[in-house]
Amino acid sequence: MQGLTTVNIPDLGEVEEVEVIEICAEIGQQVGSEDSIIILETDKAAMEIPASLNGIVKSILVKEGDIVKEGVPFLEIEVESSPNATEQKNIKDDVVEISQPEVTETKLKSEERQVTKNIEHSSSSSVHSGPATRKLAREFGINLSEVNGSGPKGRILKEDLHAYVSNKLKSSTQGSIQSTQPDIDFSKWGEIQIEKLSKFQKTSLKNLHNSWISIPHVTQHDDADITELLSLRNKLNKEHELKISPLAFIIKATVETLKLYPVMNTSLNKDLDELVQKNYFNIGIAIDTPDGLIVPNIKNVDSKSIFQISNEVNELASLAKTRKLKVEQLKGATFTISSLSGIGGKYFTPIINPPEVGILGLSKTYDSLSMIDENIITLKQLPISLSYDHRVINGAYAAKFIVELGNQLKQIDLFIRTFKES
Repeated sequence: MQGLTTVNIPDLGEVEEVEVIEICAEIGQQVGSEDSIIILETDKAAMEIPASLNGIVKSILVKEGDIVKEGVPFLEIEVESSPNATEQKNIKDDVVEISQPEVTETKLKSEERQVTKNIEHSSSSSVHSGPATRKLAREFGINLSEVNGSGPKGRILKEDLHAYVSNKLKSSTQGSIQSTQPDIDFSKWGEIQIEKLSKFQKTSLKNLHNSWISIPHVTQHDDADITELLSLRNKLNKEHELKISPLAFIIKATVETLKLYPVMNTSLNKDLDELVQKNYFNIGIAIDTPDGLIVPNIKNVDSKSIFQISNEVNELASLAKTRKLKVEQLKGATFTISSLSGIGGKYFTPIINPPEVGILGLSKTYDSLSMIDENIITLKQLPISLSYDHRVINGAYAAKFIVELGNQLKQIDLFIRTFKES
């Protein structure tokens, strides 16, 4: 049975609003349920939104540059035939039939009640304001009970919201460190070019700055002998006809170290009065992309083989460079590793990725001469840099962690046992 159906933006996870960056379909196009119609961009990833139904595209209700959220209609499609039970279950919450306006009205009333509940707290029953003002307050995250209304009988106007935000910004500027640059006309000394920062770059700038000024960073440096590890890696790669990078072995060793020093796998709560101990190990991997560093994470690393870890690193790197990471792949990390070993340099200070309390930096392996049993031998040394949140981790604990990591990188039996275990 054919019918015109409206499809809404599905659940976006923890993301509230996203930008439409690409339209993938055209009016009149025949599409399948898995065919992409639009692409949405969050701060760190892009996600493709499929049609969810088989049919013909009759109208695309958004355009590039629009800001959308869950529940917003984005597609009108003429359905060729009734979807099967599984499809009906999957799209139940995302599809609204045009022939049933009462469903849309009920949903809008439900959303309106939820908006009112979020904005108006215990003292908000006496607040007087119009729907447009309440909508603006929700977008600003303002509790209307805290705003003084200048309208008749104390009614809150849009101008009152703007004044409230302006005052908050002024007080915030006076009480916190702000990132500023001097206003200089560089063209006085020669030709210049202006390049706008992307949304991703601006978000990274803000996050890195906030991390640096809000977390007391301390960085511990050391060298780890990975001579035996690299020799074993070459042997295993030849035996299994694989090409596993040293990073996969290092990730495995890091998790074993986190098990022995669990405070490095914690987070402070919002009020900074409790420490959250996480009994799972999701390791973030900083990946260099044309847009900057992106940090997806591998879930439950402790239960995976080195072979599986290597595959996931490669997969995440590929998705990151094409901006196709899913939101869940960017959430939930407990500890991060940033590797510059393929580039060069020796030691650096990686910036902590909140709410984590530690991050491990890896530099390029170098040859070092050492005297053993009166014989001079060459060792492969890996420069490692551990940045940690000094509010949670003290220097002695961090030093013990980094020494133990060096020991774990020599656990050849562990690497052999977990190389391809199921």
